[in-house]
Amino acid sequence: TPAAALERFTINFTIATLPYTSDLENPDSAKFRATRRVVNTLLDRLLKESSIGTAFQGCETSDFRYG
Repeated sequence: TPAAALERFTINFTIATLPYTSDLENPDSAKFRATRRVVNTLLDRLLKESSIGTAFQGCETSDFRYG
């Protein structure tokens, strides 16, 4: 059987315990990179253990915003 096609999807959520600062607007800032690394690790772990785990390829954080 042919390999399943990969499909991207978006997840939006709020991290209520993460104070928003302007550093999170800049993908080159140390705070953005560190926060992205933690979020990606935690989401990867969560989704690999979910019902899509066998097909899950990894996540990528695109941005952070206030709200």
